[in-house]
Amino acid sequence: MFKVLIMDESSSRNRMKSYEPGIGRLIAGIRQRIYNMVAKKLKDSDLDVGQFFFLHFILCHEGQTQEQIASSLLLDKATISKGVKRLVQLGYVTRKVNVRDKREYLIYPTDKALEQALEIDAIFSDVHQRLYKNLNKKQVEQLEMLLTRVYKNFE
Repeated sequence: MFKVLIMDESSSRNRMKSYEPGIGRLIAGIRQRIYNMVAKKLKDSDLDVGQFFFLHFILCHEGQTQEQIASSLLLDKATISKGVKRLVQLGYVTRKVNVRDKREYLIYPTDKALEQALEIDAIFSDVHQRLYKNLNKKQVEQLEMLLTRVYKNFE
């Protein structure tokens, strides 16, 4: 574990005290570093980081509804709706009416998205290699199980 030094404002002497970031701060820090890594790789692209993750999922899971995408990515439907709308505007995805339920749309990648699929997958793979670096398979499984348990605390 690492420690961060912070100013002790409760004392008039401005001395430093040790502070260990909690799980929430570590998760937020990891998320921020992932976003920064992806943003750097997308600097010449018309995609932003959020759209990148949506598009990667859509490339891997063609023909899903927005609700299915939201559930899989652990995001709310409104966020997915905005992201899909932007991907449609940029020409990366199309929305097709679900023939089984005309109230729903199925989301498909366009030729533009398919042309960039290898690059998108390479960026995604780089993120996961960095994320799991120095962890063995058992540690990754344990980490996923623990984070899932923490996530469920908020359902």
